[in-house]
Amino acid sequence: MKILDFRGEDCPGPLVKTVRELSKMERGSKVLVLTTSKQCVELLKQTVNAFRIAEMVVRESCGVYEILLEKTVDGGEVEPV
Repeated sequence: MKILDFRGEDCPGPLVKTVRELSKMERGSKVLVLTTSKQCVELLKQTVNAFRIAEMVVRESCGVYEILLEKTVDGGEVEPV
């Protein structure tokens, strides 16, 4: 599982990088995104839900959000942002 650490970064950078990473992955692959930005969490939720590209689980502890994404579409079906 790949880990993307965006703690201390503001969106949209982490959103763009996460979608690019998802576009390279195969269906069923997982990525863990770490962020301290609630805005990034919300933008990722909106994007994942709008394009139905991944299952998403969010946990928060001590101001750090852990976002586990499991890709639900085939590799070429997600266009990079």
